[in-house]
Amino acid sequence: MKKCMEVQAVEALKALLRQVSAVRVRDIKIESPGPRHRKEILAQIDVYGQHHILFCKLKANGQPRNVQMVLGESRKRAPQFDEAITPVLIAPLLSVEAQALCRRRRLCFLDLEGNAHLELNEVFFGKRCVPLQAPVSH
Repeated sequence: MKKCMEVQAVEALKALLRQVSAVRVRDIKIESPGPRHRKEILAQIDVYGQHHILFCKLKANGQPRNVQMVLGESRKRAPQFDEAITPVLIAPLLSVEAQALCRRRRLCFLDLEGNAHLELNEVFFGKRCVPLQAPVSH
């Protein structure tokens, strides 16, 4: 049975955060903020004792246009964000172009293939997974 994307995203986020020794996870929860049943993940963490909130937007498609949408949504909500709140894009797979756009625009990301870029004031974490290639037969 296939797990829903929200559960996969939470598991991937937990796995990523466990790899950073300076991070202690307080709480991770899935929320539905509106009538359209869109899901968001809020992760409360401590980084070197400083409290942070990861505000994770889930997108089913990791193309650059979705990165632009998340950036736009983050700007609209900017007055609500302070230094302790970090927007994060989570998608099944982010294209190379989408990852580059995220880095240029300082948007943290995580995809379910294991690629990640996370900046939390004191800590920077980047991870790039190379897709497995089928062995060449002779």
